[in-house]
Amino acid sequence: MPTVQTRLGAIEGVEHPGAVSFLGIPYAAPPVGERRWLPPVPPGPWPGTLDATRHPNRGFQIPFPEELAPPGGIPGVLSEDMLYLNVHTPAADGGRRPVMFYIHGGGYTVGSANDFDPWPFAAANDVVVACINYRLGMFGFLDLRRFGAEYSGSANLGFQDQIAALRWARDNIADYGGDPDNVTLCGCSAGGGSIMALLSAPDARGLFGRAIAMSPLEVAPAPPDVVTPSAPAMNMSEADFLAHMRGLSAEELFEFQTMAGGGGPGIDGVVLAGGLEEAIRTGVNPVPVLTGCTLAEGPFLTQGVQNAMGKDPNVLLGIEAAFTTNIGGGDASRYLPFLEAVSAGGTPEQRMDRVWLDAFRSTAVRAAQALAARGENAWLYTFAVPTDHEFGPTHGGDVPFAFGGIDTREEGEMYAFYRNNATNRRLAGTWSRAFAQFTRTGDPTWEGMPDWPTYDADRRACLVLGTEPDVVDNPDGDEALAAYGLL
Repeated sequence: MPTVQTRLGAIEGVEHPGAVSFLGIPYAAPPVGERRWLPPVPPGPWPGTLDATRHPNRGFQIPFPEELAPPGGIPGVLSEDMLYLNVHTPAADGGRRPVMFYIHGGGYTVGSANDFDPWPFAAANDVVVACINYRLGMFGFLDLRRFGAEYSGSANLGFQDQIAALRWARDNIADYGGDPDNVTLCGCSAGGGSIMALLSAPDARGLFGRAIAMSPLEVAPAPPDVVTPSAPAMNMSEADFLAHMRGLSAEELFEFQTMAGGGGPGIDGVVLAGGLEEAIRTGVNPVPVLTGCTLAEGPFLTQGVQNAMGKDPNVLLGIEAAFTTNIGGGDASRYLPFLEAVSAGGTPEQRMDRVWLDAFRSTAVRAAQALAARGENAWLYTFAVPTDHEFGPTHGGDVPFAFGGIDTREEGEMYAFYRNNATNRRLAGTWSRAFAQFTRTGDPTWEGMPDWPTYDADRRACLVLGTEPDVVDNPDGDEALAAYGLL
């Protein structure tokens, strides 16, 4: 096993063909005991040689979706002690390679740094990939501001963890062959939403130089209030709520989260300075962005909701109501007539599928248009690779294409809704090369792709990755853009 001397101590990793993985590196002190619901703090050096050959703990969560799990499942035990990251590098040799900083998705309640091992991507493209954990659910997104100044940023502790991991990369990634001055954020779903949030986080300024936001959602205009409804339901005063929650074990807290629901990120004026468009307009973190979504975001998510919560149409209507204001750019009345028109005659599930699509799409286009108006570079895409899976090119199916995961299964076997075959391997090569190129240079185009211009409000160019990559002007259409509040 390769051993490297770093500024924090000696560390032993796992060697692969053309790459080395260092797993379970602590980037912050364990957020347990008195540190529960407090901001992350640096962990300090470790004694002796750190064994970085095993995947770290994961945050408490429900089982990861089987369709998206890598071969062999997701390693790591569930624990409140989970502020670790994995580094995959071609070599820990002092080289200054571009760094991709990957933030996992999962609705801020599921996922981990262990979701996949992108060492083949690192080896093939000569880049360093860092994958991080961050606090999930009520461990990372519970608004406790009413209980004192020390909890002022508690609603967005998960984002504070991400910023702490970025600081770790700034200070330490050079020990693993990475360039701290060339860091690209990348993430899908809640990972993409995290990136949009970090664009409005003043404390993240200067810690990354560009960003790839796959299927992102905007965070809520304000953090949800869990305390007010929960305290009386638990036969206690609001003043007693924090002490009670602090007395719970991690397992009991997760059980409470599972029963009560609630929690989640929101604009708090502390960690997040403001909304997405405002943050871009004022230049909180002005960086080039590559963003987009899949052609059929909804079917996988709609089925997941129904599997978990039943097929009562009111459940879907409740989720729809939570999205419509953001989709309409702050005004649900812009979006609802459009939704009624495009979903007329369809089933409640088909209507919900459209809401999912518009939620992700509006966020991506809103960010691209705001960046273009500011004079920053943005590239917009639609992932539309055909599949024989009933879901179509749906949510999360693009991640294996970006990181070479298609060929990790047997020939013909399906992973993330796609089969391992020659066509998909070729398209995965095209897509992962674009991600690597953007990470290296800040421009996703390379000689194997069509001319893909930056986004602007006149042409609205978008790369559509179908059976071949193709650039299409204004694929969303003016009616959808008006419904999003962008015309």
